[in-house]
Amino acid sequence: MCLYTNSYLCFISELIHVGQKQAALQALHDLITSKRYRSWQKPLEKIMMKYVELCVDLRKGRFAKDGLIQYRIVCQQVNVSSLEDVIKHFMQLSNEKAEQAKSQAEALEDALDVEDLEADKRPEDLMLSFVSGEKGKDRSDKEVVTPWFKFLWETYRTVLEILRNNSKLEALYAVSCYLMSISLFICPSVVIHDFPLIMV
Repeated sequence: MCLYTNSYLCFISELIHVGQKQAALQALHDLITSKRYRSWQKPLEKIMMKYVELCVDLRKGRFAKDGLIQYRIVCQQVNVSSLEDVIKHFMQLSNEKAEQAKSQAEALEDALDVEDLEADKRPEDLMLSFVSGEKGKDRSDKEVVTPWFKFLWETYRTVLEILRNNSKLEALYAVSCYLMSISLFICPSVVIHDFPLIMV
């Protein structure tokens, strides 16, 4: 299995290298959901880590949920700590992407600040603000930050659903609930207005 896993991961890396991330994700999804891997083995954890990374890069929450449900079934009785490691990796990557988007939006806002008072607003920004009723920061938040915070919220919901009714991972469930509540305070407009508040 180890040799097969390494060659498969090399194949996935080659697909990613040539810009075929969606194809790589689909190939990993097919591998994870196949009936061939119904018992937990250590190389499967490497595959899940790569799978979760691709899901976060492509913002594919449904794929992540399907893969994590399948992985939970595989390692529920044998190695729950492996599931915990994969879920922590998933949450960490989602948090990092949301923070990157937030800092990118702040950098974009800082780049638009100009010392010259007459050149403070570009004509296209003025037209867009009159037409849409939004300011530049609101628009950049909707374009850059909102999609990643929606994905972060979806990540927490997925994690809570995966960990529900699992007594061995109660601590991780509690941490996930706490982080989900913090995300309400970080970007409440994204969570409250754009995504339903349904606790799992």
